[in-house]
Amino acid sequence: MADILKTPFLEETIESCRYFWEAGWGENHAGNLTYLLSEEEVNKYVKDVEKAKKGKSVRVAMTFEAEELIGKYFLVTRAGSFFRTIHKHPEKNLGIVKVNHDSIDIIWGFDNGRMKPTSEFPAHLLCHQARLKQNPENKLVMHCHPTNVIAMTFAHEINEEKFTKTMWRLNSECVLVFPEGLGMLPWMVCGEGPIGPDTAKKMEKYRIVIWPYHGMFASGTSFEDTIGLIETVEKNAQVYMLNGGEIKAGLTDEQVRELAQAFDLWD
Repeated sequence: MADILKTPFLEETIESCRYFWEAGWGENHAGNLTYLLSEEEVNKYVKDVEKAKKGKSVRVAMTFEAEELIGKYFLVTRAGSFFRTIHKHPEKNLGIVKVNHDSIDIIWGFDNGRMKPTSEFPAHLLCHQARLKQNPENKLVMHCHPTNVIAMTFAHEINEEKFTKTMWRLNSECVLVFPEGLGMLPWMVCGEGPIGPDTAKKMEKYRIVIWPYHGMFASGTSFEDTIGLIETVEKNAQVYMLNGGEIKAGLTDEQVRELAQAFDLWD
């Protein structure tokens, strides 16, 4: 059986976590991710999959329902992990789980099942469920703390329509990268609780949901896709903040429409 630590999906996960820390988007134990794995990938790389099939793996109860994900496998960051050091101890800081009706089986990692997934795991699974309805190719959900996006939530009105329009006006690239706009919640307590279902509800329409004064959830079909989306939002939040939030020029609404229609993004 191939070495799981040398798999493309694990190497890319570790590299991405390191990149987020270097960018300042995953300080301390901030940031987490879930990556949807195919059954073929799991069978090829995970030695303990047979143990899980026989009911001998570590089982953790779930306090929420994700019915449409039953039987699916996810690579997950552990609760309290540091993006800065995930590469040093991947078997401790990452785990692969299988979703059951009211529990998950830990079939690899998390220090042989002695650790648990991120506390925001419910939000992740609910967001995967929402995104898969919109795009069956969705693979990844990431939570991070992009510095300028957080700063912009202090400087800009907390209104997703107005926030989106401001972003679209800052750079021609914005409407091309996120033509559906950006979702936004009011401030809410993070972790388990209402923030998970509310974020997932937003993800029925948006690939990014901003948590004011905290960070964002982002989704995509790959690491490249998802990180590119985050980078675009963060870069233009930086432009906004460099201008002190005083945007005296920029694209007009008509110019934004022209861009979107030129690339067949809007009717």
